[in-house]
Amino acid sequence: MKIVAVLDYRIDAGGGFNQALNAIVQMHRISLDRFEFEVITFVEENISFLQQLGIAASYYHYGWRDRLVATLLSRFETFQSRLRLRSAFERRLEAAGCDLVYFVAPSGLSKALQRLNYIATVWDICHRDWPEFPEVRDFGEFLVRDRLYASVLPRAAAVIADSPELSNRLADLYGVAPARIIAMPFLPSPFLGTASPVRQSATLDKHHLTPGYFYYPAQFWAHKNHVAILDALILLRQRGIEPRVVFTGKDHGNLSHISDYVARNMLADQVKILGFVDAGDIKGLYEGASALLMPTYFGPTNIPPLEAWSLGIPVIYSDFLKGQVGDAALLVDPSSATSIADAMIECDSPQTRERLIAAGRERARVLETARTAAEGELSRLLEQFASIRRCWGRD
Repeated sequence: MKIVAVLDYRIDAGGGFNQALNAIVQMHRISLDRFEFEVITFVEENISFLQQLGIAASYYHYGWRDRLVATLLSRFETFQSRLRLRSAFERRLEAAGCDLVYFVAPSGLSKALQRLNYIATVWDICHRDWPEFPEVRDFGEFLVRDRLYASVLPRAAAVIADSPELSNRLADLYGVAPARIIAMPFLPSPFLGTASPVRQSATLDKHHLTPGYFYYPAQFWAHKNHVAILDALILLRQRGIEPRVVFTGKDHGNLSHISDYVARNMLADQVKILGFVDAGDIKGLYEGASALLMPTYFGPTNIPPLEAWSLGIPVIYSDFLKGQVGDAALLVDPSSATSIADAMIECDSPQTRERLIAAGRERARVLETARTAAEGELSRLLEQFASIRRCWGRD
């Protein structure tokens, strides 16, 4: 049996790109000596990132013709039993002997597959949890996401989710058979360990930083809730305390709002906005931090707590996402600047920091055990599919 993983994300997708790479590395490991495995990417520069992880990939130019055909096929599904049309991309996959397509990130491409089975990936359904946010509401985005999941998930050979909580909701909302959903915990960025070693001091010098800041690696979406951190800084300044904060991440339309808020409240001396940074800088930025500060609204899980734990950095996190972190974080109400400010002060305590670092290491071990079990479940499902796939040919 041959599995083809499809990577259509760019590196500036941030944590999503890193998680997609982790999924490819995992499937490559599972497939060794059992299945054929190939990686196709629509982004040519991704080939070098995969090479750093010891994985070969090929480039496919997914152009406007592919997008047009995919749109038409998804619009006229009821006529497909007569038309029997396939996209150029699916024909390319079939010509390569593909039996199972693995979409390693959320993708609408599976809607265009007419014959090939696939594994779908879902990281969240936060359009259902927080429909107020513009990134999941504006210009029909809510309906785009909801219709996509309703269409592609029930007919997937398997669905990879990030947690038991998300797995249960996918079964309830979209009618996915629970036996086909695998709760696979996230991993830290693969580049924390494989990027070219750069001393912490060199990274901090590069960005004109000194250690001891609160770090938030998050793209500039509204749901990331940067503004609550700024409000916490204002409260602390009123108490005579002026901690520093570093933000990294690509702008998705909310950076101007955050930058204006910083300027309007005279926080420029306390807030450093670095934007998107090289993968090789992330480790040093974590290591220079007093703590990870992440009052996000979206979950149920996120990658930065895993990265902070792996590097021995304390975590401050949204309280309703406790399912991911357990007791390995200071939990805050993301809608309360007071709650965030109090946690920032508490994190200065050596005893609190030691407790959080130890709890983080233990929580990482618990999640690794869950990930190992989920990987075994995925492996068994692949064996089952390989057996079923023998029932028909390739005409």
